[in-house]
Amino acid sequence: MGDTDRYFSPDFVTARVRFRDAVAAQNGRLDVLKLPATGPAGEDLTIDIGWFGTAHPDRALVHSSGLHGVEGYAGSAIQLQWLNAGIAALPDDAAIAIVHVLNPYGVAWLRRVNEHNVDLNRNFRAPGDDGAEPGRDYPLVDALLNPPSVPRGDLFHAKAAALVLRYGLSRMRLAVVAGQCMNPRGLFYAGNKLEPGPQLFQDYLQEKLARARRVTAIDVHTGLGRYGADTLLLVAGAERAGVNRAMREVFGVRAQLDDDEGVAYRVRGAQHDMYYRLFPRADVQFATQEFGTFSGLRVLAALRAENRWHHYGSGAIDHPVKRQLLNAFCPDDETWRGQVLRRGGEVISQACTLAFG
Repeated sequence: MGDTDRYFSPDFVTARVRFRDAVAAQNGRLDVLKLPATGPAGEDLTIDIGWFGTAHPDRALVHSSGLHGVEGYAGSAIQLQWLNAGIAALPDDAAIAIVHVLNPYGVAWLRRVNEHNVDLNRNFRAPGDDGAEPGRDYPLVDALLNPPSVPRGDLFHAKAAALVLRYGLSRMRLAVVAGQCMNPRGLFYAGNKLEPGPQLFQDYLQEKLARARRVTAIDVHTGLGRYGADTLLLVAGAERAGVNRAMREVFGVRAQLDDDEGVAYRVRGAQHDMYYRLFPRADVQFATQEFGTFSGLRVLAALRAENRWHHYGSGAIDHPVKRQLLNAFCPDDETWRGQVLRRGGEVISQACTLAFG
């Protein structure tokens, strides 16, 4: 048993119990958003939120994890470490919301998507946005990514290389990850309406932060970037130049605009779109903390295999592809997990400075 096991949980139920106990130990209020789906043992699935500070703040810090399901084990560990270390006293007009596992189905079932196969970080689109534009090149990669069969060897790497040679790496990368609405069983499916989890979370924030003049949000992800290193992705745009400048001064060299070269890419319907839409008069400071694991092709192969097992096998969580997916996004490596905890804690401290300093 490694030192990080006190924070990294083996399954969703354990992570939730630990989180709830830690919130109670810090005298926080636990808000529970119950979802209609269930876990592998029939357990209920919930988005749990630890709330600290005033009920309707002027300044708020929202720290969220698990929007991409299986990626949530890292974010959950960071949050548990924070809670166990103690929540510092807050100004009278301030609050902290620690949002544990925005996609509990994905964490419980070892999937990146929710119960409807929707990638929730492509699902926060504005009302009336049918998502037709993202993924216009997806037909080029659909057959490669989503073969209608259980996982088996099929020359995936060679076929992927051929597509890159034909169309170019940048175009193929965007075709894969931008989000798509053509194949409900495919990878990176954006859905055709706002999903239950995002709807509950959006309604919760809209009510709690209705009068906030500053909203600082950190959303934790894994699987993108150099192994063990983290990047803070900021939302580019001329209208956010001043906010981004202030955030880069606090976060330092790891902060990167999401239209820069490197690990970043732009999608429509990302979670940050919701924050800017809900709070147009607030000073919104949003950053995605991405922790790198393995190469993009290795991660994609793991996603592809698990998706095939889910749709064309039994979907049981004891299949090897489930463990492969978990390892792709949360390596069973004490060094990697230690770096996640260290950098996760540092970014929380920096975010508190941004929110309340």
